[in-house]
Amino acid sequence: MSKYIIVNADDFGYNAEQTRAIRELYRDGRITSTSLMAVAPGAEDAARIAREEKIPVGVHLTINSDSEAQRWQSRTRGRSLSDDRGLRCSQIQVALHARRREVAVELEAQYAFLIGNGCCVDHADNHCGTLYGINGRRFYWEAYRFCARHDLPYRFPKSPAFIERQLRGRVPGLVYRLHRHIVSVGEQLGVRELDDLVSNPQSVESIGDYEHLRRWYLDAVDQCADGVTEFFLHPAYPIEGDPGWQKRVWEFQLLRSGDLLQRAQERGIRVISWGEFREMSSIH
Repeated sequence: MSKYIIVNADDFGYNAEQTRAIRELYRDGRITSTSLMAVAPGAEDAARIAREEKIPVGVHLTINSDSEAQRWQSRTRGRSLSDDRGLRCSQIQVALHARRREVAVELEAQYAFLIGNGCCVDHADNHCGTLYGINGRRFYWEAYRFCARHDLPYRFPKSPAFIERQLRGRVPGLVYRLHRHIVSVGEQLGVRELDDLVSNPQSVESIGDYEHLRRWYLDAVDQCADGVTEFFLHPAYPIEGDPGWQKRVWEFQLLRSGDLLQRAQERGIRVISWGEFREMSSIH
């Protein structure tokens, strides 16, 4: 087998600071992919940039808001997905209220928004894991059916290593069984899935400083297994009033440095895009 990595910048369109960072990284060849949020405030601007600069994007399927203070609006205004202020925030609220039929319609509307704005869509992924079954709902069926209809690969790893990293190795047996089931649903519907997925799960307080984050990601490159692994980060320029945002600034610094790509080259790992992954008849 061979080793491949995709370097993806999530949340294109989240705000001006995120959009500017991702645009620059793609122009400079520091990332191979990005994911556009059709419900975010800067979605129209990000879609225009993607169209004009021919940046392929993933549809970053989103059925929740990130904060109570600034709710996002769904593309369908489905009653089970939103209240009077917009998309609900917590996994619990999404699980309690969202209806699978309305989730399916919303996913299609978000894809239609990108296509209608002239974007080239090369994959699908999910914001906050709301479609991964972690909230107790089987929305992964809607995600996989959506991907099968549009012949899109999906961000879900066949290896449980991602879950082990996110949970620091403390993974209940039930989670392993759920993971195997979700992978099998994708295989059943003929949707291409990643072999592994890497993203730093730590808070700013746990990370401490930029160098710690940098070492974590470079070590992750060293530990890449055979197959296709996606590294997804959330690079952005600084904003005021949100201490947690610093992690995004550090991730921007890391991607801009080129260190991730250089380490991959040193380890003989081929860096590819989602589009290349989509076109591969076989990666083995």
